[in-house]
Order: sequence, then C-alpha cells, then structure tokens
Amino acid sequence: MIAKRRLPIPNQTATEDMLLAMVTALACEIAVLRERLDTSERLLDAAGVLPRARIESFTPDDAQTAEREDLRKNLISRVFRPMRDAAREPT
Repeated sequence: MIAKRRLPIPNQTATEDMLLAMVTALACEIAVLRERLDTSERLLDAAGVLPRARIESFTPDDAQTAEREDLRKNLISRVFRPMRDAAREPT
C-alpha cells in the first residue's frame, strides 16, 4: 500500500513528505488490522470457539515467538524502506 497525499503542504521537505507517507500508510494498516482482529475475536467468542479471555492470557512458545519476530522485522523493513532507499541514493 502506498499512501498518497491529495493536497500539498507548503514548505514541506521531501523527507517530511516521505515520513508523512510512511506514518499514513502505517496508520491505515493498523486501523484495518484492528477492525479485522476485533471482528475475528467477536465472532470466535460468540460462537463459543475461543473466549476472549484465552486470547488475553495466551503466551507464545519459542517457535511462535521467533515467527512473530520475523514478521515484525519484515514489517519494520517495509515501513522504513523509503528512508533506506533515499539514504542509498547518490546525492
């Protein structure tokens, strides 16, 4: 997902523009994820499949923790890609 602004902000630098796009894209992703997670938890709880209390008390094992860490690193890499790419560009 690439966030695009419709209205320019006066005197905004390219770096500020890039940061705003990153934050906007991330905020959009978080909002969608929270809605979907809430829906999933409510449906599972209502069906008696998975009470919300079990979700709150869940502790991942070592393999799950490692998998989550990989997912986290990949997300961070995608979020900061514009800054990393800009830093690699010759000046």
